[in-house]
Amino acid sequence: MSSPPMTEETVSIDTGNAMLEGTLSLPKETTPIQVVLLLAGSNEQDRNQNSANAQFNIFNDIADHLALHGIASLRYDKRGCGNSGGNFDKAGHTDLVDDALVCAHFLQNRADLSNTPLFLLGHGEGTLIAPQVIAQSNGIEGQILLSPFLENYASIIRRQAEKSLTEIAVLPGFKGKLIRFVLRLSGDQIAKQKKLIERIQRTSKSTIKIRKQVINAKWIREMVNLDACIIHASVKTNTLVIGGSKDLQSLPGDADELSGILKGPVETHVIDDLTHILRRDPKEPSTQHYSELTEESVDAELLEITVQWLSSQIKYSQST
Repeated sequence: MSSPPMTEETVSIDTGNAMLEGTLSLPKETTPIQVVLLLAGSNEQDRNQNSANAQFNIFNDIADHLALHGIASLRYDKRGCGNSGGNFDKAGHTDLVDDALVCAHFLQNRADLSNTPLFLLGHGEGTLIAPQVIAQSNGIEGQILLSPFLENYASIIRRQAEKSLTEIAVLPGFKGKLIRFVLRLSGDQIAKQKKLIERIQRTSKSTIKIRKQVINAKWIREMVNLDACIIHASVKTNTLVIGGSKDLQSLPGDADELSGILKGPVETHVIDDLTHILRRDPKEPSTQHYSELTEESVDAELLEITVQWLSSQIKYSQST
C-alpha cells in the first residue's frame, strides 16, 4: 500500500469561546502552493462532516485530493463536536462565522503558511460562512462554494420536510408502515414545523425544549433571518461554484443564479446526478440512498474541477 501524499498535523485553535481541534493537511515533501480552509455544512459535524447519524467523509476526501496536487488544507470539528470544546446546541450561525474567521487568521499567522495564498471552501451552510469571512478579512484570494443556496432557510426546511414525507409515503416494508403510523398519530408535520419556527422567532433564547429535546433556537432564528443574496453580493474575489442536478438540500438553479449576484469573476458548474453529499446518484434522488452513496468517494469530476480552478488562480494572480 502506497503512503499518503501528505502529512497530517492535529492543531488546536483558541477562538476565545471554545478550543477547536482540527487537522492541517500538508503535501508531502513539498512546499504547499496554496492553502484551503474547509467550512462545513449545517448540523452537528466533525472535521470530516461526520456525525453520530451519518458518515459522509467529505472533507477528508477533499483534503487528500488537494494534498496530491500540492495544496494544504485545514478542516476542524465544529464547536461542541468531535474533539472541539464549546456547546453546539447554543452556537448560532454568527458564532460559526466567528470560529471560521479565527481559523482563517490562524492560517494567515502560521509561519510556514503566512505567505501561502489562502482560499475558502464552503459546503452547504459553509457557502454562507465563506463570504462573511471574506468580508471581515484581508488577504483571502478566493472561495469555492459547493452546493450553495439562496433560498430562505424557512423555505428550505419546509421543502425538505415535504420531500421527506413523500419518500416516507413509498418506503417499503414494516419500517415504512411503522413510520407512517407514528406520523399519523403525531399530526400535521408541516404545520408543526411552521409553529416551531414561529415560536423560535418570538424568543431570544439560545435553546428551547420540545418534549425534552433541545432545539438550537439561536441558530434557526439567525438562519431564517439571513438574506443569502445580500451576503453574496458583497464578494468581489474570484469564486468557483459547483452545484448538483440532484441536490435535495440546495436548489440546483441557485448555483447558476449566483453568477449574477457575485461581484467578482465566477466559474460555475452544475454536475449531472450530483447530490448534496457530493456523490452521484443515477436513480431518482432520495436521502434514503445516502448511506449507500457514501460507500463511494467524493465525486472525481468535482475534485478535478476544484484543483483545476485553484491552479488557474495561480496564473490569474501572476497576470494581475
